[in-house]
Amino acid sequence: MILKFFKNKRERSENIPDSNSNKRTGQTVEYQGITITPTPKKVVGGWTTEGNIHWKKGEDVSLEHFIRAETHVDQEQAFNQIVAKAKRIIDERQSS
Repeated sequence: MILKFFKNKRERSENIPDSNSNKRTGQTVEYQGITITPTPKKVVGGWTTEGNIHWKKGEDVSLEHFIRAETHVDQEQAFNQIVAKAKRIIDERQSS
């Protein structure tokens, strides 16, 4: 009973958004005419490595969401790593 109480209390506190959790939400990076939108999420153990790449071909825009397994200790580090991974994906796709 007591263990269940503490487990529930811990789970509730982990689901409370961090006041700095969306410090860079909505920021985009342009790279070779392609838009990168990092979308890191706060999880237990750090920040996720995930984002969107908006590919433009003429009038068409397609969205590709990518996720990597690693997490980062802070949001800034995650943001920078997401941009680097997205640039690598873009470079690989354009060279093939």
